[in-house]
Amino acid sequence: MKERLKNLYQNRELAPQRLLSAVAKGWLTVADVVEIVGEDNATAVILNAKVAEISAACNAAIEAGVDIELNGETEHFNLDIKDQSNIANLFRVVELGGTEFPYQADGGKCRIYTALEIAQIYIAAQTAITSQTTYHNALKAYVQSLTDVEKISAVTYGMNLPKKYADEMNEKLVVAQAQMKAIVARLNG
Repeated sequence: MKERLKNLYQNRELAPQRLLSAVAKGWLTVADVVEIVGEDNATAVILNAKVAEISAACNAAIEAGVDIELNGETEHFNLDIKDQSNIANLFRVVELGGTEFPYQADGGKCRIYTALEIAQIYIAAQTAITSQTTYHNALKAYVQSLTDVEKISAVTYGMNLPKKYADEMNEKLVVAQAQMKAIVARLNG
């Protein structure tokens, strides 16, 4: 397997992220990856591959969406780019004075959402997006601070951050949460 992956990588048919995937699956060791990409390039290659990996995981987590309880029922809202835009547009209707508007949850029927429900959807979506991107940025900063290829390879999206990075992330999330509360207070008059 190692020789096959080495040939694919050397022929530019295999991206570095795939080498890290092979490590995660137990097909290669980190030492194998270092040998394949060359010791001089190993740290940079593995670092770039890890950053791409955590970025993809962040995007997937965001796009998976959010569940929101509205009127005693849980509704799911995807958060791919189109859905984010639609939810932002719905919220804009509320900001401009709209009291209700049609929309549909993922896989649901189109129904009329009240201004309060639209605000709840928007706030849940923005909170999820902000939480994921803030975590991603803190994790990326942590990864970029590492110089050992074994430690870089061991990083996974969703892991607990070291205290320094967790504290910085939490400070930012407190600011975001305060702004969401300010939006709710403004909407409530």
